[in-house]
Amino acid sequence: MNRIGLLMLLWGLAGVGHTGSWREMREEAGKGLPPRIQYYNRLKGEPKLMSFFPSLDEPESLNVRLVGKWGRGPAATITGRDSLVYLGLGSEVAIFNVNTPHNPRIVNEVQCRYVVDRVILKDTLLYCVLQGGVEVFNIANPQSVNRIKYFPLTVVDMCIQDTLAYTISADSFKVYRIVSPDSLLRLGACADSGYYIAADSGFAYLCDRWGLYVIDATDPANPHQATILTGAQTGAVLVDSGYCYYTQLGSSTAFVVADVSDPYAPFERGRRPNTPGGDIHKLGFYAYLSGFQIMDVAGHGSPTQICSLSVGGIGVWTRSPYSYSFVAIAGLMTINISDPVNPQIDTVVARADLSYDVSASSALACVANYRAGMKLLDVGNPSAPTQIGEYDTTAPSAVVLAGTSRNTFGYVLTEMWVPANLRVLDVSSPANPSYLGGCYTWNPGEAIQVRESLAYVAEDNHFEVFSIANPRAPRLVGSCGLPNSSYGLCLRDTLAFVGNLTSLQIVNVANPATPTVIGVRGMRALGVAVKDTLALVGGDGKFYSVSVANPRSPYIIDSLVQPGAYYGLAIAGNTAFAGGGRMLRVVDISSPDSMRSIGYHFAPDYVLRVCLRDSLVFAACEAGGVCIFETTSTGGIAEDRQFAGRNNRLLVTPNPVRNAAAVRLEGWSPGSTGTVSVFDATGRLLKSFAVRSQTARLDLTDMHPGVLFVSWTQGNERVRGKLIKE
Repeated sequence: MNRIGLLMLLWGLAGVGHTGSWREMREEAGKGLPPRIQYYNRLKGEPKLMSFFPSLDEPESLNVRLVGKWGRGPAATITGRDSLVYLGLGSEVAIFNVNTPHNPRIVNEVQCRYVVDRVILKDTLLYCVLQGGVEVFNIANPQSVNRIKYFPLTVVDMCIQDTLAYTISADSFKVYRIVSPDSLLRLGACADSGYYIAADSGFAYLCDRWGLYVIDATDPANPHQATILTGAQTGAVLVDSGYCYYTQLGSSTAFVVADVSDPYAPFERGRRPNTPGGDIHKLGFYAYLSGFQIMDVAGHGSPTQICSLSVGGIGVWTRSPYSYSFVAIAGLMTINISDPVNPQIDTVVARADLSYDVSASSALACVANYRAGMKLLDVGNPSAPTQIGEYDTTAPSAVVLAGTSRNTFGYVLTEMWVPANLRVLDVSSPANPSYLGGCYTWNPGEAIQVRESLAYVAEDNHFEVFSIANPRAPRLVGSCGLPNSSYGLCLRDTLAFVGNLTSLQIVNVANPATPTVIGVRGMRALGVAVKDTLALVGGDGKFYSVSVANPRSPYIIDSLVQPGAYYGLAIAGNTAFAGGGRMLRVVDISSPDSMRSIGYHFAPDYVLRVCLRDSLVFAACEAGGVCIFETTSTGGIAEDRQFAGRNNRLLVTPNPVRNAAAVRLEGWSPGSTGTVSVFDATGRLLKSFAVRSQTARLDLTDMHPGVLFVSWTQGNERVRGKLIKE
């Protein structure tokens, strides 16, 4: 099962109280629908929305701060005015100047709280309908946009007419009065729902899988269903001057024109069969459908198709009938329609897709951006990460699943076999990364780590080791079989820990030519991180602390139940960072047998991978791009602090030890007092005593054999060492 399939499965399993029949209904309801409408259907089967958006009644964060965000993701919505186009890209709205349509220029990137489903312009305001609320911005100066207000509304779609806002959610239609940009007053509601909405003259039109409903909202305090325009599944709707234009989906797609001059007695005027579309924009006598099609609707009877381009896309906006159309499709596509009968694709810019993986080193971050290739970000200023380069996988179906960088080289795993699905890139010039060489993995890889001249890859049914000593000709060194799909990978010393769909697999890589599975712990293992003899393993709705002191016999110490599927895990000192669902969690693991959550921050979308750089946490947030976080309660995520200004090292001799050892702190200051403590592999304190000299005797005769940890503490500073008791 690939990652997308697994994510959808886990999503379905995550809801409390969901039955098998509900999951089947949701799967059936999503067939053939555009992505933003599929999202609605996921909500449609929910008895409550809260399991998707707990942030509606909880604080957004605890002890964690959002430092910066690169929010680019799949393009979902578009609108414009004059020479500016507003494109929803993941969890941001990119503002383009299209005065030169064949060379659109980004003016600003507005970062939103969650993934953007709809952008609406009203005067100098930008209303963003998010997968989790509505956010309002002042765009009087597009180069300096100011956030006004976030409304935690359960909204699937919204439209604005004069001072009224009409919204739909999974269970109701609501009317709000826009009192001011930062104030909405709810006037009325009724029990009708849908996934796409349009309004005109006090009537709202709701697209739904089961039909297109007309809602009488002329009395905003008492909205009610007036009639059903059609009982067929509908995908997009637009109302203008007494006419309703909508697309019909399902088994018989069509573009339909209906007369709604009397909303209580609408009737169909004409249709164009075999014409699907997820968005409609009308200008003059033409209707423009995402996809891309132009329909002549001048006669308001049977619409005539002027042209059709199979380009896909979800949103569409046109500046003038005889200049350019703009389509939201993996970025911004410009289409020259100066000859409407023969439109020409001009360019595509700001291509972006799902962020599956992220790695960061120095001032550079690499993002595996699914069908949009590898993105290279300048994170020297983490509060304003910017894209400086990209490696495009070129083929339309090529996807990047994982990636990392080291020194001047980047390494990516793709699903494409040509030229190779393990590719080595030259990123010495991040603005212009180039392909150096590649080789084939057994199956498309899901996780990669690089150490010295070797690359380690976890993939479906296999674990493989590649030599990258010659980056122009990487080659397979050794491999071993695994029982199922693999998603997480962590290297420690001579061991590789692989998060597998059915188990934690521990692989001995001391000899890279013959990697060998030496330990297995049956469990759903999605992500994995290891510190010393402790492994954190991500599962469904929980993650585990696992003792790997004896790698041949790992055992579960504790589990922490938290919503989400935990693909992303990282450890710094006694703190773990776990990405599960739409949240980054901070966990105290100083006592592995009693882990506790000490912080969290909601993310714009599902956190799939996390990595650490200095005191920062980088999170790949699927459709929401990449977020950069830092903790606020402890001042960072650094390892145990060293004594400032001295070369400190803790020496334990002999090691291994039978009965007693000498502990010596290099850099110790004469006359100071410290504390030596001994812990077992679970973090349990076994012994502690005061020391007043540079060397102390450590008696271990009453302790069981195994891995132990020794710490030397002075004030708030500490150094640690590891020893083996025979």
